[in-house]
Amino acid sequence: MNIGIVGARKYQDRQSLVDLVHSLPPEAIIITSSCKGVYTWAKEAAEERGLKAIVYAPDLTNIRAWFEVPKRYYQRNRELVEVCDLLHAFLSAEDGFTGGTRFEIKYAVSLNIPVLVHWENGISQWIYQHSFPFPERKQDFFLSWQDFFHNTDINLGGLK
Repeated sequence: MNIGIVGARKYQDRQSLVDLVHSLPPEAIIITSSCKGVYTWAKEAAEERGLKAIVYAPDLTNIRAWFEVPKRYYQRNRELVEVCDLLHAFLSAEDGFTGGTRFEIKYAVSLNIPVLVHWENGISQWIYQHSFPFPERKQDFFLSWQDFFHNTDINLGGLK
């Protein structure tokens, strides 16, 4: 089982990540990146435990303009998430749900990969396709579907 571990660079609770890695089954493969913080801790904890760790790094060769750099990092994030069966995301109290970690969580959810979010305060929550708990900018298309489900009784197949 490929288990992705991602998170905010400002996440402080290293021990919670180490505890997670030590609780994984021995056949687990850790998928992470080469960034500082959560990612390097995940790799170190996996190696300490004798688990295989695959580290994804962005391809920064042949960059011709500054705007190509973030594109390469987001491409790395996509590749990392796509090989995961499950994603653990560690969010810092300071930054919350932002940046690359936000992208990785949203991308995993869009691929129907379950995500377990670990907040720095010790609370964890599962995120699936149909229960994304973070506020999003509302879009007209989605509002029409929200209205449809709000006004339809799925069990009876008719309008409420």
